[in-house]
Amino acid sequence: MRLNKILNTIIIPVTFSIVNWLVSISSYAQQNSISIDSLITSGDSLRAIGNFDEAKEIYKAALKIDNDLIQAYAGLGKIAIAEEKWAEAGDEFQKVLDRDPENKQAHYFRGISSRETGKFKVLLLRKLDWDKSKKHFQKVMAQDSLYQDVIYQFAKLKRYREEYPEAIQWGHTQVRLRPELVEPRVKLFRFYRYYINHTKNEQAINWLKHQPWDHARYAIGEKLRREGNLTEADSVFREMLKTPLTMSRQPIFLSLARINYEKQQPEEGEKYFWRAVNESGNDIDADLVFEDIKYILKDDELEHYRSLKSIPLKIEFFHKLWISRDPTPAASVNHRLAEHYRRLLYSEKNYEFDGFRTWFNNPDKLGYLDFTKTYDLNHEFNDKGLIYIRHGQYDDWAITGGPDVPSNESWMYNRTTETPEMIFHFFLENTPGYWRFSPVITDRRLLEDRVHFGNIYYRLLRADRLEYLAITEEMARESRKYVSIGLSTDRNTWETKLKPLEIPFSMATFRSDRGKTILEIYYAISLSAVAREIKQHDQRFELEKGITIHNLNWQPIEKKRDKIFLPIRESESFLDLYRFEVQPDSYHVAFYARPADTDLLGGWKFGKRVDDYSTSELSISDIQLATKIEPTSKISNFEKNGLLVVPNPTRLFSLKVPVYIYFEIYQLTQDLNRNTSFTIEYSLTLLKQEKKGFLGFFAGRGKTSITTKIDREGNSELSVEYLAIDASRVKAGEYELAVKVTDRHSGKTAIRATKIALQ
Repeated sequence: MRLNKILNTIIIPVTFSIVNWLVSISSYAQQNSISIDSLITSGDSLRAIGNFDEAKEIYKAALKIDNDLIQAYAGLGKIAIAEEKWAEAGDEFQKVLDRDPENKQAHYFRGISSRETGKFKVLLLRKLDWDKSKKHFQKVMAQDSLYQDVIYQFAKLKRYREEYPEAIQWGHTQVRLRPELVEPRVKLFRFYRYYINHTKNEQAINWLKHQPWDHARYAIGEKLRREGNLTEADSVFREMLKTPLTMSRQPIFLSLARINYEKQQPEEGEKYFWRAVNESGNDIDADLVFEDIKYILKDDELEHYRSLKSIPLKIEFFHKLWISRDPTPAASVNHRLAEHYRRLLYSEKNYEFDGFRTWFNNPDKLGYLDFTKTYDLNHEFNDKGLIYIRHGQYDDWAITGGPDVPSNESWMYNRTTETPEMIFHFFLENTPGYWRFSPVITDRRLLEDRVHFGNIYYRLLRADRLEYLAITEEMARESRKYVSIGLSTDRNTWETKLKPLEIPFSMATFRSDRGKTILEIYYAISLSAVAREIKQHDQRFELEKGITIHNLNWQPIEKKRDKIFLPIRESESFLDLYRFEVQPDSYHVAFYARPADTDLLGGWKFGKRVDDYSTSELSISDIQLATKIEPTSKISNFEKNGLLVVPNPTRLFSLKVPVYIYFEIYQLTQDLNRNTSFTIEYSLTLLKQEKKGFLGFFAGRGKTSITTKIDREGNSELSVEYLAIDASRVKAGEYELAVKVTDRHSGKTAIRATKIALQ
C-alpha cells in the first residue's frame, strides 16, 4: 500500500495529535521501505494552499526517514520565504547547498534570503549578507540567466545598495530576456522612481537623456513633474503619446492625471485616469493602475483583485471601486477619486519614504500592533502618508518639542457615520523620514500635550506604579484597534471651501406593468440657502443636478444629469422628483446638486430595496408622505391617478396641519360580483419625544399614539388610497406611521410603515 493512499484514507482520531500521526507514518514508511515521494508531494500540496504548519510537519517527517532529502529542506525553505522568515529560509537552503552545491533553486532562494536579512543589520554585517546574496545570484545567472526572475532579484539587490542606474539596467535586461514576466515589468518603474527621488535634478535628467529606453523619457517627465515644472512635464508626456512605445502607456496617463489634478482640473485628471483603466490591454497595464490605488484597498478587495483572471474583470474592478467610494456618483466628477489624487500629491511632497522597515526603526518593539495585508503593499510612504491617503487631514493633532524629546506626532480623527474615532501616534526612530506607528506614549511631556484626546492620557499621567502597566496595556490595545480600523477603512473629505447644502429626500415604490416597479425619489432644495451664498445679484441661478441608480454590484442601471435655472427666493424650496421603472431588486441610489457661482454642494447616497408587486399576494406600496393631496385634471410631475400628490421629502409635519399620505393596495380579493371589501387601520406610535423647556425636560400634553380604522369597499383588485391624518392630539416627537390592510374576503393582511417627525 503506497503512502499517498494512507494519507488519503487514514482517519485521525480527534484526540490523536498530528505530530503522533506523522511519527506513526514515518515509522510505517521506514519499516515497509515505502518511497517518500508521496510524502513530499503531500507536503508540497499543503504548502501550495497555504497550510504551512501541516506542510512543515510532513517535511520534517520525511527528513526523519532521510536526513539528506533536499526536497524536504527546499519545502521548508519555501515556507520560510512565504512567511518572510529570511534567516530561517537561508538556513534551509544552505542545507540543500551542503548536499548539492550546484542546486540552482537553492542558490536563487539563498540569494533572496541573504539580501533580505541584510536589510536588518548594521552596515558591516549588511555588506557581508549582500555580498553573499550577490554571489548566489551570479551563480544562478552563470548557469542559466533565464532561470525564474533571477536577474530582477539581482536588480533589487542593486536597488537596496542604492546603485540605482545598475538596478535600472539589470531590470531592463530581465524584461528583454523574459518579457512574459509581469512583476519585473511593473516594478521597473519603481526603480526609476528610486533613481529620480535620490538623484539631483540636472544629474538625473542628463543620465536619463543618454538611455535608450522609453522608460527613461517617461522618468524625465516624472522628474520635471515632481520638481513642479508641470508645463514641461505635460509636454514630455503628450509627445510620448504621439509615438509608438516599447513600454506601457498607463504610467503616462496616470502622470497626466496627477498633473491635471494638481492644476485643479479634475475633469481632465479623471479623463486620463479612466484612459489608464479602460485602455489596459494586459496584466502589466492593469497592475500599473493598481499601483496608484493600492493604498486604500481593504484586504478582501486585495484578495478579489488578485483572483481576477481577465483584463475586462480587472477594468470592472477599478470602476466598481471608485463608484462605490464616490459620495456623489451622479456628479460629473468623481470627488473621491479627485480627493485620492490630491492626497497622493500631498503625500509625495510630505510623507515619502522608500527605505527599509526594520526592528531598528520600529517604535513598536514588542509587536503590539497588527497590520493588514494591504499595509505591506506600501513601499512609497511612511505610516503618516498611508493614513493621510486613506483618511485625509486629521481633525486634531498634537506634537511635543524639546531638545531631548523624541520626534513625535499624534493625529486624531473624529467619529463619522462610517468610521469610529481614531487616534494614531507616530514616532521617528533612527531613520530620517520614516514615521512609524507607536502603540503607546509614556513620556510625561507627551501625555500632558494629549490629555484633550481622552481620559486614558490623564489616567496614565496620574497613575501609580501598580496602575501604570495596566493602563499602558490598555492604551496599546486601543492603538491596535485604531491601527486595524485605520488600515481597513478610508473616508472621503471635501475641499475646505465647499459648504454642505442640505437636501432632504424620501423614496417610494409602486406597481408598474410587465413585472417592473416604479421607483420615485422626492427631494427639496432650499432656495433661501442658495440665496445667501449667491455671489451676484441675479434674479435666478443655475443648478446642476443628477441622479444615478446602480445595482449591488455597482453596475449602472439609470443615470440622469441636467442643468436648470431657478429663481432666487428667500423663503421657498424647489421641490421635484425622479421617476424610474426598474426590476424588483436592491439598489444604490445617489443624488447630487451644485448651484453655480457658489461653494455649495449637496447630495446623498442611499440603499433602497425595490419590492416586487407583481405577485398574487396582497401587498401595499410604500407610503408616500405629502403636504397636499387633492383631485386634479392637470398633468404634472406630481399627478398620480387623478390626484395631485405634493411630496414631503423632509418627513417633518406640523401638529397644526394634517399629515397626508398616499399609498396603493394590490391583489385585493374580489367576490363573485367582482367587489372587494377591506379594512384600513393606520396608527401613529411615539418613538422619541421632543425635548422642550428648561434643561430639555419633556413638556407638553398629548397622546403618544393614535389608531383609526376605516372600512372600505371597491370593485378592483387595485385600490388607490389617500388619507389626511389629524395628528394635533399627539405629543411632538418622532413617530412610526403604520398602515395595515385586512382583506375581509380572504382574511389576509399586509402592513407598511415609515417614520415621520411632528412638531
